Amino acid sequence: MSVTRTARPGLASSALALGAFLLLGSAPIAAQAGDQAQTSGQAQPSASDQSPSSGSDAGSDDSMFGSPETVTQANGTSKEAQGQSEFLKYDQVKVGGSFVSKAGFTAAWAHPWQGGESFLDPESNYITPDIQADVTLVAKPLTDFGVDMDFRTSWPFTIPSNTSESSASGVQNIATNSLSASGTGTIPNIAVWSLYSKFNWQDKVYFSVGKQPISWGVSKGAFQPADDIFAVSNSIDLTNTQAEREGPISFKMTVPLNATNNLYFLAGLPTNSDGTTSVSPADARLAVKGEYGFGDTELALGAFYGQNDYPRALLMGTTGIGSWNIFGEGILKYGSQRYFLTQENPALGLAGIIGSQQTDQLYFSGTLGGYYYDSDSRLTVMLQYFYNGEGVTGVSAKDAFLYYYIVKPSQADSIKIGTHYAFASISDTDLFPSAFGADKLGASLIAISNLSDFSGYVIPSISWKFFDYMTLQAGATFSFGASDSEYVTYGVGQPLLSNISSTSTPAQILASLPSDPGVALNITLTIGTGSF
Repeated sequence: MSVTRTARPGLASSALALGAFLLLGSAPIAAQAGDQAQTSGQAQPSASDQSPSSGSDAGSDDSMFGSPETVTQANGTSKEAQGQSEFLKYDQVKVGGSFVSKAGFTAAWAHPWQGGESFLDPESNYITPDIQADVTLVAKPLTDFGVDMDFRTSWPFTIPSNTSESSASGVQNIATNSLSASGTGTIPNIAVWSLYSKFNWQDKVYFSVGKQPISWGVSKGAFQPADDIFAVSNSIDLTNTQAEREGPISFKMTVPLNATNNLYFLAGLPTNSDGTTSVSPADARLAVKGEYGFGDTELALGAFYGQNDYPRALLMGTTGIGSWNIFGEGILKYGSQRYFLTQENPALGLAGIIGSQQTDQLYFSGTLGGYYYDSDSRLTVMLQYFYNGEGVTGVSAKDAFLYYYIVKPSQADSIKIGTHYAFASISDTDLFPSAFGADKLGASLIAISNLSDFSGYVIPSISWKFFDYMTLQAGATFSFGASDSEYVTYGVGQPLLSNISSTSTPAQILASLPSDPGVALNITLTIGTGSF
């Protein structure tokens, strides 16, 4: 097993690649998804979680402070009167947020179709308590200045001081003064999810600076290639794909050109895994986006550059067709951080795989999808196709996972193995209201597939709402595909490679990877969950 690297592209060639792609952006690819989804959960999808409501927006920045991506300049109004309405400032700090309380039971079978496992004796079964809280504070003391703060925690609320792992809910841990002189003890499981200010210059140019989400893409499905560029979190919850993603320390500037056209400038810094506060200037990441709207259609052209990253050009669009919102993104990238794999000697297995980085080629990735929501029937539908121009084609998904976990573990959780993917979800939170009552019975079906190796997950669920603060949901996850395909290798019922440590040998890693389609059944009780 070997690794080959080639030289990084120069700035001049990167600029040429960006310029060539921008000339291609002459037609819309797609359109915007609907409104935001409800607060996400870690259990399998509840049908009640699929309607496009704002979830915990009672304390969110969008509901209390205004959406950062929608800015229009006041016309025909004096400079003194612009933005001076009393509702544009708060006399007191506004506090909001959400509380999530769940208890789930999961049973998983790794070889259910081989006849060797009993239904009453699953390979693994466990209870997963889940308590999360999100507290948002929004201060708007002036009409042209405000600060947004979002703090999150989850159970267990304290962790041993000798671990740097993130909690199951994705909340990262921070050190405090609770440690003893020897470095032992516990630290609170609390994270600053966002902390940034918003201000403007004469209601003509709008700014925000700090740790903030950057949603400059238009995709709201399981694949979000534009938002992936800046998002801190790599994974997307299939049960709540429209949830806002965590962003880096960044600076945003919005210049409204007229009522429908805007220009955006973004500058971000990467998150250091070692906890240091200094960042090399070469790690700074810059982007610009121009937005043009007409009727129900909106087109955008963007460009991204980082000296230690790979330049990209983007074409994005949203439009409406009947009751559907259509969205699309196309990204042209010069060079790739991926290791493209070839099996030079099959007899050697993993040792015969050679990986090389290609830094002087163009790679195109893109997505096209549609979103439908009927507020009367509570029916929600999402369909999406994703083309991954950096897919692994030389080896199987299982061999690729082995290579990445041993040679390049930092990329193992974010790489997409295949070239073609599809995602679909359908849910209804108000089935048979005349028989059961309004919003009592709900159901959903989620499917995701790597079309290149014909593997995937199918996730059905059904839920019953006893009353507003108590819901019981039952669901399942079925994987399908060949033994060396992507989603069979992922496995079901537990995190990928959960039994593998840094000292595991290649043989131990191989033995830990699933080889057959699996099944996981789950029951989740959500009780006392709500927003404030």
